[in-house]
Amino acid sequence: MREITTKNCNSLTLKEDVMKRLANTTFAAVMLFSIMTLALVLGGCGGGSGGVSSEVVSGTAAVGKPLSGQVSLKDSSTPALQKTTVIGSDGSYAIDVTGMKAPYVLQATGSADGAEYKLLSFAEGTGTANINPLSHTIVASAVGDDDDDDKSHIFEQSHPEKNHKIKTNLTRSLAIVLAKLKPLLKQYSSERTNPITAHYITKHIDLDDIFDNVKITIANGILSIINTKTSAVIFTGKVSDIANGIFDNGALPPAVSAPAAPAGLTAVGGTGLVKLSWSPVSTATSYNLYYATSSGVTTTNGTKITPVSSPYTQAGLAANTSYYYVVTAVNSAGESSASAPVSAVTAATNPVPTLPPAPTGMSATGGTNQVTLSWGAVNTATSYNVYYATTNGVTTASGTKLNATTSPAVLTGLAEGTTYYYVVTAVNNAGEGAPSVQVAATTLSQVPTPTVPAAPVGVAAVGGANQATITWPAVSGASSYNVYRSTAAGVTTTSGTKVAAVTSPYIMTGLTAGTTYYFIVTAVNSVGEGAASAQTSAATNAAPVQACGSCHAIPPAVGAHARHTFTSCATCHGTGYSSATVNAATHMNGVKDVTNSIWNASTQSCAASCHGARSW
Repeated sequence: MREITTKNCNSLTLKEDVMKRLANTTFAAVMLFSIMTLALVLGGCGGGSGGVSSEVVSGTAAVGKPLSGQVSLKDSSTPALQKTTVIGSDGSYAIDVTGMKAPYVLQATGSADGAEYKLLSFAEGTGTANINPLSHTIVASAVGDDDDDDKSHIFEQSHPEKNHKIKTNLTRSLAIVLAKLKPLLKQYSSERTNPITAHYITKHIDLDDIFDNVKITIANGILSIINTKTSAVIFTGKVSDIANGIFDNGALPPAVSAPAAPAGLTAVGGTGLVKLSWSPVSTATSYNLYYATSSGVTTTNGTKITPVSSPYTQAGLAANTSYYYVVTAVNSAGESSASAPVSAVTAATNPVPTLPPAPTGMSATGGTNQVTLSWGAVNTATSYNVYYATTNGVTTASGTKLNATTSPAVLTGLAEGTTYYYVVTAVNNAGEGAPSVQVAATTLSQVPTPTVPAAPVGVAAVGGANQATITWPAVSGASSYNVYRSTAAGVTTTSGTKVAAVTSPYIMTGLTAGTTYYFIVTAVNSVGEGAASAQTSAATNAAPVQACGSCHAIPPAVGAHARHTFTSCATCHGTGYSSATVNAATHMNGVKDVTNSIWNASTQSCAASCHGARSW
């Protein structure tokens, strides 16, 4: 059975079997690989020359609804190269990775239904990398750390070693997630679907339908999945140990049933075409059309066109020929049975070749030195031409022309922070049709090449009891700081004792009393460790001197011992002591020669058996 798609590469083919359709994880990548790199025919636009990229990472950023925001990609170079693009209205994005080093870590930041999201994904090379709550979960699990956070630091602190660790662990993490969440995924025919590389349909079916019905979050290192209809907890567990999390089958959303077969299908023949229409099905999210030139057409022997909507016109048909049709409805539970068949006969003569109409459904989104341009398919077109300029009012005469493009086209080599204007024409054997409406997009400002952070300034240290408090102002671009200490002046990152991943203020404990310590601080980010700050120092407090002199003279003044209740010095000082031996050398508040049972060094007091109710 042949299968035909009627939309651009952002709306890819649905197979008749939902499971097979979602398992087709490479379709989007194949379509994008087919985009050809083209030479430019110079025009009068200026502002940078570009072409169509054949090295693209693309996908859909959605949480049940498309995200409104942007997608950023970092590669595995040292330092990492970064590119960003705006997310399309349908959740699609595409980033040119020509000259960049795989693998890539991606982050989508944006909003949907008033909520803010920051989600991760990963691409081992060019191709598809969807960004959604499950892709975020899989990547966070693949990192394999126990950080008690939402894992958003994975993108900010990306570096080649971490990227390759994710790549190594990704397959295992995917298998764990699919196995643990199988009862939930099965409800939406997605138990064998890779949320990162599978074809993602933003039409509330399959994976997209899951995110309509559950909320998936990571906070404080804990993965939680909540039934949004009942607020029941479906799953909870550490993201670093998903396999041992708690899954509650009783909290699952109810199973979805397949839609009913469409009714009211009609077909009317014309010159080289047939016009079809049918009644909507309330639970359907899309429709499939099957046709043949002999009666008895079914979903097995017919040629499939997907996705379609009513009314639908099939053009380019043979003259004086009977065509037979059935239509099916689709949702996340699967495909309905076929409608009653209908047929129509085309006109007796072939239509005179005519120019194709102007493409519709134009959209353009800006990115780092790129614009992603997409449009709806024109039935009678065999190819498309793109014209662009940096001035408003671009035409086929004034614009720079790119021949034989396909949608979506990632146009690269553009100037940063510049608005580009586009029109697209459709081409067939009769010639080039009229241009589309103009669309425009502004490229983003270039992301600076990451560098190590500057040395901290204003570092200060204050000593205390066996400790020192070190403070410094924040350094732009730093994600953490290292402190080095030494008891000798001239401390360096080589000679000092290192304490890593600290923040200001940092209290260093366990130091020796009465000692001067020397400190330097360095700032750290994903590129590496910056230069050291200027040295600072602080002295810890001296050890406390415990002496009776703070209470009375040594030896005590005449009559001072009248406050004691004992008659023998040995009671407090031990055997061998008398009034003649009580002096500064022997009466030291328990530090020397006062028995522990009498002197309490913590409370700086003597037992009542010595001093009675009144202390010295």
